Amino acid sequence: MRKTTKLYRNFKDLIVCFILLTSCTFLIAQKSSYIDSIATKLMEEHSIVGLSIGVVHGTTSHTYGYGTTNFDNDIPVTGKTFFNVASITKLFTATAIMQLVEQERLSLDDKLVHVLPGFFMKDKRHKDITIKHLLTHSSGLMWDNKLNESPDDRSALPLYLEQLKNKRLNFTPGKKMSYKTYSNVAFNLLGLVIEEISQLSFDEYIHRHILRPLNMASSTFFYESLDTAQLALPQIVAGKSKDVYRLNFQGVDRKRDPILQQKPIPLTTHKTVGEEYEQNACGNLLCNSHDLNLWMREWLTISAEDNQPLSTYLKRSMWQEQIKTPNEDISIGLAWWIYKNEALANAYFHVGTNPGYSSILMIYPSQNLGINILCNAWYAKDVIWNDLFDEVLHYYLAKKKRVLNKKELKHVRFSSLLF
Repeated sequence: MRKTTKLYRNFKDLIVCFILLTSCTFLIAQKSSYIDSIATKLMEEHSIVGLSIGVVHGTTSHTYGYGTTNFDNDIPVTGKTFFNVASITKLFTATAIMQLVEQERLSLDDKLVHVLPGFFMKDKRHKDITIKHLLTHSSGLMWDNKLNESPDDRSALPLYLEQLKNKRLNFTPGKKMSYKTYSNVAFNLLGLVIEEISQLSFDEYIHRHILRPLNMASSTFFYESLDTAQLALPQIVAGKSKDVYRLNFQGVDRKRDPILQQKPIPLTTHKTVGEEYEQNACGNLLCNSHDLNLWMREWLTISAEDNQPLSTYLKRSMWQEQIKTPNEDISIGLAWWIYKNEALANAYFHVGTNPGYSSILMIYPSQNLGINILCNAWYAKDVIWNDLFDEVLHYYLAKKKRVLNKKELKHVRFSSLLF
């Protein structure tokens, strides 16, 4: 049985763009050399143990692995090393919901109480929550809901619902939307919706209808099923101070990360990977850069063919803006966050953190380009979400002989925002 600690996921608006990559052998070799040098430099400066990078441009796919799966072993990270991708999982949950919508087994305007008869809160406003509210973080539900003693199997889901009965909403459904309204609970309830309608367990539905059709069958929600040599273990800063705790489990420090300061830091392996079963839908997928490249390539493909796991309708509807945020450049579609950039058009992205992990996935359809970075450290999220992306960005732009100025780039660093 998996035992886990309380988790607070971070979500930060990250703005990154890439330019087209040619298929020239010389250019590929140069790119590998450059990324190698930047990745190893940042890993050394910030005590990063392992990371992988995946890049897709049209039909071209590249993965890169750096470091090791654990601070005290010599098992190298590759493009097929598994990481907990945390909240990137939400994109898969939302896709499953939209498959059911496309099949007319569900509607975005359906009230949650009509779909889940067991859903009840003492706050009467809960009756107004719709499927769309859940997908757009505008439901009013709280950030997280943790079972004190989870059975860590499907029997935990009724207990999860039961625990909500004595709680209240943070605001009226549909009345707010910002980083402060982000809700893991909303996506766990969407996982329950998938189970209720499909009569399959959440993980079985995702495997059967999304992962397997996209040749991502090796991805899983259960780390126990993986060979330990395939898994990047969660690395955390050793120590018991409040600053260390905040850095490991919230990814921030009130003194602006004094522990890092580009010096080697003592590390240990976190005792758990991910969370219990009831948290699968909001952030428990274990995936690798190779599989995420398949996922990104599918999203970059617009096809009129029938019987595709991700139809053109589904992609366009999920990437359509639903709600604007206080930041005029950021909005949300259906689970996907949208960054508007006049120079390179819209980017669609999600990031994730769990204790010992940080990740990002970002797609630029207009550039036919997607990238993911996976890392086995939460304390290094700023480096993964910002610095490494920035370096790779400037390299690709330079190769295309196109350099965006800072105004065009509009790369906003929201390191203090918790999502």
